[in-house]
Amino acid sequence: MIHPLGGAIRSGRAEFARCFNARLLSSAALLASVVFGQPLAAAETPLAPTEDSGAIVETVLVSAQKRGVAENAQDVPIALTALDGASIGDLHATNLDRLTSVAPNVTLADAGTVPKYANFTIRGLGINTTIPSVEPTVGVFMDGIYLGNSSGTVLALFDVGSIEILRGPQATLFGRNTTGGAVLINTRRPGDVFAVHGRMSIESGMEEQVGISVEGPLARGLNAKIAGYYVNNAGWFKNAFDGKKFGADRSGFVRPTFTWTTPSGAFDSTLIYQHAWSNGQGAPVQNQAYASGFGINIDFPGYNQLDQDSVTLESNLHAGRGLVTNLFGYRRLHQEGADDIDGQPAPRFHAYSVTRQHQYSDELRYSARFFDRVDVTAGLFFFTQEFTYFERRVLFGGAIDSALGAILEDTNYAAFAEGDYYVTPKFALIAGGRLTREEKTAKTATFVPSTAGSLCNYALTTCNFNFPGPAFPGVPGNGRWDHFTPKLGANYQPEENILIYANWTRGLRSGGFNARNSSVVIPPGPYDPELQDAFELGFKSDWLEHRLRINGAAFYDQLKNLQREVTETDPVVGFVQVTRNTADATIKGLEAELEGVVGEGLVLNANVGYLEGRYDKIFYDLDGGGIGASDLALAIPRLTKWSYNFGATYARGLGNDYVMRLHADYGYRSRAALADNNAVFLVPVKNLTASAALTLPDGHWTFSLYGYNLLDTVTEGVIAPLPPSFGGGTFRTLNEGRVIGFEAAFSY
Repeated sequence: MIHPLGGAIRSGRAEFARCFNARLLSSAALLASVVFGQPLAAAETPLAPTEDSGAIVETVLVSAQKRGVAENAQDVPIALTALDGASIGDLHATNLDRLTSVAPNVTLADAGTVPKYANFTIRGLGINTTIPSVEPTVGVFMDGIYLGNSSGTVLALFDVGSIEILRGPQATLFGRNTTGGAVLINTRRPGDVFAVHGRMSIESGMEEQVGISVEGPLARGLNAKIAGYYVNNAGWFKNAFDGKKFGADRSGFVRPTFTWTTPSGAFDSTLIYQHAWSNGQGAPVQNQAYASGFGINIDFPGYNQLDQDSVTLESNLHAGRGLVTNLFGYRRLHQEGADDIDGQPAPRFHAYSVTRQHQYSDELRYSARFFDRVDVTAGLFFFTQEFTYFERRVLFGGAIDSALGAILEDTNYAAFAEGDYYVTPKFALIAGGRLTREEKTAKTATFVPSTAGSLCNYALTTCNFNFPGPAFPGVPGNGRWDHFTPKLGANYQPEENILIYANWTRGLRSGGFNARNSSVVIPPGPYDPELQDAFELGFKSDWLEHRLRINGAAFYDQLKNLQREVTETDPVVGFVQVTRNTADATIKGLEAELEGVVGEGLVLNANVGYLEGRYDKIFYDLDGGGIGASDLALAIPRLTKWSYNFGATYARGLGNDYVMRLHADYGYRSRAALADNNAVFLVPVKNLTASAALTLPDGHWTFSLYGYNLLDTVTEGVIAPLPPSFGGGTFRTLNEGRVIGFEAAFSY
């Protein structure tokens, strides 16, 4: 079996003996032995799937440790959830936000205001904004390349080989802006046999989707694949203003991939190019003073246009006992959009924006094993990006038509290393660190609530920048930050299929400047980096001859200089958003995942997460009443106290080689504060999904009927109160309700 990133299966520490009584797991083991009806003992069967692979919990391979080989996820001392391409297809997850419930303490949300803009949260750390200068807490990596802007990152998942959701800070190997965790998306590599794969579906709304990939050998050692995907969404919502469907969008991508391997296998290279686009209406904005449920009533449909290109080149050279990898990435993004912010059938607040971004990155790393007991990964990293942002606000029916803008440059250099030293065959010490230098420069033009006084010409995307300058005396327009983020830990494998690990990691979220500056009093920056000390104790285990898997973790995070995008209503400009270091905070929590085979063909799975968070010290007035006890009592935005998911999959042969597969799961996320002053909360997420699939005897075709959000629960991407001068009520972006779909998938 080959991982999407290449390399053979490695069971991590299978070469070492692992034996002792794991008393920490005894309670869970006793419960599981009752449920699954067998005496409990750690599994001793091989991890690779057998002819009876349906009777065991499947192995998923991951690249989370950058070891140059694909590793069994159960051997990796990181809290993670991994899905292979087949699992993603079975879930009918067309994009990342449909995977929110697959892992505990994880919410993969679309911001709503700007389609495909990630507002991801892991372990209570997330963002609430579409300001492009706000760094994420959850890094998104496409084929190993860090996406430096959250725009366009809620990606379509057709032809994806695997997804890894890493929970907790990943600063050592993946760098800054991974304090919550990281999402690794690995596209599928071409094989050396000609093959065609595809999916066609239609969903209520109506939405039509089609994807196809064709692959095969071009020459000895040279394989190629081209994948294409297209979505035509007519709009799920209905606008009461004109009685028409709303939410229309056409999007897609084309992605050719080439892999080349020398005859000796000592060198291989993969080249991936992707062009993606989207063209549709603006956000489905609801003002709860004018509509309810899934209703909207807006006079301005808005628009959204996204165009992006990316290139990835990965090269691997087997040198001596190790592997040298170079990973180069380029991304160009252009996004324009407009929304009816007031959510009313009157032109009170319409907003327009343009984001243009270019980024380049390169990582050179070396991984090897020394002395049969030391695993090392070390490397150098370079990243640079430049983006421009322009925003136009048309207020009070055009009485004010003004714009703001910004140009930001960001350059990052890093050197990193991480190693495991096996003191004994069962016990290893982990040490690592990353030395980072980041440099940023910014020029911004503040929003002026006057048509004549506007500092920017939105049509020409030009500005008379007032920062840095006399408008904000003594405040620099550049910043440089140097940080060392270490990691220390240990793991212990008492038996072949039990791993216990503990670690301390320092996380880093970049400092910077606010590109959406609408305050004439508060400068756009610089604000300082956010630092994190994270402590974690976890375990992974397989039992009952791989029929039961139980994983769990407990963690305690201390955050210094917490960055927040504080939003305050304003009677003239609508909203003033300030990015500042606001507080020190503590977040702690628990999470567990369980998967088990119950009888012939039935697999049950569950996950649960619990979070607690508090402010320890306040630096910035969050609730408008001055810094004090009321600020300390506030809930941390985006922190979801409870998250859980329960699911079941049943597969059965029907005779004549037909195979039926049934799946259902229910996911829950408790309500979470959205505004820093806790004026509004995101409603709980209650998502029931189900599917029924039939595979034909030749195995080439599968037909599926599926449903998403079957309870028709109303949820939102963002919600904020509007000032009375704009008609009051709320600015609320809605997510789609119940969706029923039919899919035909083929593979030849």
